Amino acid sequence: MGRLLLGVIFAAFAAATNAQLPDEPQTVYLKLHRATLVQNLDEMMLYASEAQRAELKSYAGDPQRLKLVSSMMPRVYNLRATSLSADATRARLRATGSFTFQSTTAPSYGTIDLVKQNGEWKVDKFEWSGDKPQGFDEAIAQARLAARLAAGQPAAPEEAPKTAALEKPAATPEPAPVLSRTPKRECEIRPVMTDDDLRACGARIPE
Repeated sequence: MGRLLLGVIFAAFAAATNAQLPDEPQTVYLKLHRATLVQNLDEMMLYASEAQRAELKSYAGDPQRLKLVSSMMPRVYNLRATSLSADATRARLRATGSFTFQSTTAPSYGTIDLVKQNGEWKVDKFEWSGDKPQGFDEAIAQARLAARLAAGQPAAPEEAPKTAALEKPAATPEPAPVLSRTPKRECEIRPVMTDDDLRACGARIPE
């Protein structure tokens, strides 16, 4: 009975501890994203930073603006990378998705900034655009590489710095053989003639 009671107490303590753990940046944004899709401004406020809440309040009297923001956001998105500041108080998410406008589907690129306030992550800024931000892919690659290195994992082959292959030095061409050609001698008839004398006069003498 004592062991059972101890187990129940431990389970209750673990559940209470887990309930107190702050949500991760990606979880906080997911909640705000869903609230934005259904245009629930009150719920959006729960996950927004102080600065973002001030901006969201301007939507209260202008539902068309909130509807426009919601329509420009993808219904489904893929989180591509998460970057943390050195002091772990700010985070940036990069995500991709697609949205449909007037029966046309187009890619969408999201950049979301979060800040830690009172020990909890809050969305400070979020933008979705049909135009890929400059350096978007490079930032994703750097964030993934940093995450692997922080976890003590080796970089993936495609993330390793690319080193230009050393070209093999061109072989030095061998000098062309110099053909020494003996000037053709004039035929001179002599009493005693050498083989060269005979060749000069047209005789075929094997060498």
